[in-house]
This record gives sequence, structure tokens and C-alpha cells, in this order.
Amino acid sequence: MRWGKKTVYGGEVTAMALTVTFTSEQQVIRTLETTFTQVQQRMDGLPFLNPRLQVRALGFQPWQQYWLGVLVTPWFMNFMLLPREDGVSVPRFGEAQLVNFPCGTFSFIAGHEGGIGSYMSCSLFSPVQELESQHLAEEIAMASLKQLLTAEASTAESSIPADCSAEPPRRTLFRRILGQQADKQHIQGKAVE
Repeated sequence: MRWGKKTVYGGEVTAMALTVTFTSEQQVIRTLETTFTQVQQRMDGLPFLNPRLQVRALGFQPWQQYWLGVLVTPWFMNFMLLPREDGVSVPRFGEAQLVNFPCGTFSFIAGHEGGIGSYMSCSLFSPVQELESQHLAEEIAMASLKQLLTAEASTAESSIPADCSAEPPRRTLFRRILGQQADKQHIQGKAVE
């Protein structure tokens, strides 16, 4: 763990900010789930929460100098990057950073939460009202992570730099994932008939 200065909400106020270095997948999962369950409790009763979903940290694995995985909550589903080593730089709170993956380039926003410290996230879904079950949310999360790390998920169009592409890689990724989900549901539907 290390301490550093942090600009709060883009203002001139600075505060000392804790940045946690995570050493195992279990530590990342436990810390994220505990912290965001506490956030959920503070948000209790807000209309945009999906009551069918609970906080789950999924698929966390080492990726470059970060832990990469997906965080599902009743209000969002995000790719998450958390520092795995001391000295890993994370942009200032609220700033964006482009991150290259095998399937394309994605914009991650720096965040900070007590107990976790600094992290970066990329929204998959927000809000998550359309997700009908925890099981479906977790399937989409894991399929998204798999596609993110698969070079074959990249198309000729997405090999164009993200800022020049007519369709952002994230949208292409979602179409591919949702298409797989629809195909799977169609196949399951035929098996039942």
C-alpha cells in the first residue's frame, strides 16, 4: 500500500489518498465485494438499483501490472483494473486513460473508493435494469472478459485506432457478446420444444 496526493472531484482541494496494492485474486475479490456491498447499503432504496442483482467480482486475473476482472453491482457492470504492483500509475480521479487489449482499445476512467484506493473502470452496462437475473449478469460479465482478451474478437474495423473508428471496439464487443447470448437462448429454446 502507498500514499499519494489526490485531487478531489477535480477541485483544488488535495488529500492524501491510499492506493492499495493487491497481491492475490482472492484479496481483490473480497475487497471489491465488501466495499461495494457497503456502497450498495448506502444507496438502498434508490430507483435505479436492480433488485435482481448483487455485488460480485468476477474473473480477476493478472494482466500486465494490474488485476483485471469485471465488477457486477445492482447499478453497473464494469471492467476493473486495480494495481498489482507498487508504483503502478493510475490517472487522477475522473481522468480517462486509453488501455490496449487484444480485441481493441478501451477508455478507462480513474476512480477512488475507501478500502480499495485508486482503480480504473470501463463501463459495460449502466444502469443494469435490463439484466433479468444474477446468472445472466455473470454470464455476460465472463463472456465480456473472455472477448476482451481474445485477439480474434478484433475485426478489421476495430484495428483502426479507437478515436478514428466509426464504431467503438466496446460496441463491437457488446454486439458479439449479445449475439452469442441470443444464439445460446435460441438453441436452448429449440431444445425445450
